[in-house]
Amino acid sequence: MPDFKLTVSQLNNYIKNIFDNEELLYNISVFGEVTNYKISGNNAYFDIKDEDASLSCLEFGAKSNIKNGDSILITGRPNYHVKLGRFSFIVNKVEPYGKGDLYLKFLELKAKLEREGIFDEINKQPLPKFSYNIGVVTSETGAVIHDIINVTRSKNPFTNIILYPAKVQGEGAKEDICAGIKYLNSLDYIDVIIVARGGGSLEDLAPFNTEEVALEVFKSQKPIISGVGHETDFSLCDFAADMRAPTPSVAADLAVFNYYDQISNLAGINEEIAYKIENKQVTAKNNLANIIKNIAYYADKKISGQQALIKQKANSIYNLVLARQNAEDKRLSLLVGIIEKTNPLAILKSGYSKTYACGKVLNNIAKVKVGDTIETNLLNGKLTSKITKIGE
Repeated sequence: MPDFKLTVSQLNNYIKNIFDNEELLYNISVFGEVTNYKISGNNAYFDIKDEDASLSCLEFGAKSNIKNGDSILITGRPNYHVKLGRFSFIVNKVEPYGKGDLYLKFLELKAKLEREGIFDEINKQPLPKFSYNIGVVTSETGAVIHDIINVTRSKNPFTNIILYPAKVQGEGAKEDICAGIKYLNSLDYIDVIIVARGGGSLEDLAPFNTEEVALEVFKSQKPIISGVGHETDFSLCDFAADMRAPTPSVAADLAVFNYYDQISNLAGINEEIAYKIENKQVTAKNNLANIIKNIAYYADKKISGQQALIKQKANSIYNLVLARQNAEDKRLSLLVGIIEKTNPLAILKSGYSKTYACGKVLNNIAKVKVGDTIETNLLNGKLTSKITKIGE
């Protein structure tokens, strides 16, 4: 093998000639994501990248309105800078990637569904706070379903995943996705549904940008989380869903509650309840002791007051009774005096007598005649007499 010795200039010129003389490399288009974008002078310098590589780009005049993170399609030619020994892509034209017929149809359909209220926030269902049965519409192969299972199991080992295996790309995919949503809605025990797939181009995500899928998501009686593509990907399924997740893994994270956090929270709540109960018991015991002490104090004070009041009342009653008794004694003495003055026996004692004729008091001489017998009552006995004379 010949041993070539070249200068740096010779080698760099040789490489440049290869690129310059290759007609297939003129006016080619490359798509990727913008990164490291900057302006120097009147020129724009940036890279476009995909998952495996990046490409240095130079746009003279910096005519395009792009920024980091944009997905673009550039047209131009490769260039090798001899002096610096660097490869770059000279950009003649920049356009957002996907803004062809497919993207325009996407925008038209999106506008139509917006007018129909399919994306309105008022129609969004809240996600259940505690979901145990998670329905998933996605491919049964690939990383998506494994990511969803791993995320849900890590948060809650008791979560039940119900997979509806569906095509997520190509012919028949939209029909599979719609059928999966309908089927999972027919299961009463399903708490929430995840519709998911990995990232891809606009063409790859086409089934999720169909009116059929968007309407099926909108009609779902179960809350739906859309985890379609990567963070920068947006689909009509995302807009129609009750919740949009940037990735399938995030969708799984949103769907399931953290079992371990709940157990920890419950333990904390139990401790707090026990602590509060203990404090309540101590407080109640102290309050009861104070109440008893106050009751005893006020009862004693009340009893002492009542005793004094009773004593005072008793004295008052005694004085009233005594006064009443004295008054009654005086009244009785007066009555006795009156009775004594009007007592028939006292009259008899004074020499008066009471005469009866035929058992009746004799108070008129006209009631008797000479020869009648009469009885006269004196103080110490009675006399029986016969009338011998009657005179006025």
